[in-house]
Amino acid sequence: MKSAIFYYGLELPPDQAKTVLLKDATVVLQPYHPLLTEDKFARYFPHCSLFIYWNPTGVPPEALRAAAEPIPLLELDPVWNLIRLDLRSAAARRFAIMQGLAAWQACGTCVTGLFVDDLDLWSAGKRPAAVMALLSELQSGAAADAGIPLFVNRGFSFWPKLADLQAVLLEELTPGIVSALPPADIQWVERRVLPAVRRVRQRGVAVFGLTYEPEHASAPLTAAAARLAALTDNTIMTCRSVDQWPEDLQ
Repeated sequence: MKSAIFYYGLELPPDQAKTVLLKDATVVLQPYHPLLTEDKFARYFPHCSLFIYWNPTGVPPEALRAAAEPIPLLELDPVWNLIRLDLRSAAARRFAIMQGLAAWQACGTCVTGLFVDDLDLWSAGKRPAAVMALLSELQSGAAADAGIPLFVNRGFSFWPKLADLQAVLLEELTPGIVSALPPADIQWVERRVLPAVRRVRQRGVAVFGLTYEPEHASAPLTAAAARLAALTDNTIMTCRSVDQWPEDLQ
């Protein structure tokens, strides 16, 4: 069974003897993690793929010091302490791409691709065109024959347009969560989520769910939740700060 591990902290996995046995797992790390130096990732996870976290929609305020030109901004997101970039601007897209390419290129041969977050923020109105320009410019700047493989969190409307899509994440849209949704939200899942997931599964894209709360496996699933479960490779549970390695690796 395919699995995924999300870890945004700084500690090394506590038990290397366990990590080397993992197979067919996708590991998502922040670009500053110490496993990304001196090929340590390959020593800890020799049979796993590595995706580096990239949020093209916002950066920490201090990251703007590296900008080589004025960057059009939207607002401060106080929840995540991010400055949201105005991706309708070519300068903002160049800056976001610079961040993504730097993370991808700094990780050497062990990296598989980029995990792309928060595209949902740009899925309404005329905003999707800015994201598609961003991702097209990213691939053009990668100088890689096959492009940069992408692992995308939500952003359902973008999935059909991404030739390099390898995996998708349904953050807080697991079967257990869907079972507890009110009728109006279940209709949205039926209308928007399930068709998008079916289409990417037909393309061979991996599908993972992620929850921050324990789910009760014995609870009966609603019809929509059961359909989602049948389309999901695996469901991951982690803490909201995503700074703890899975218990089975400790």
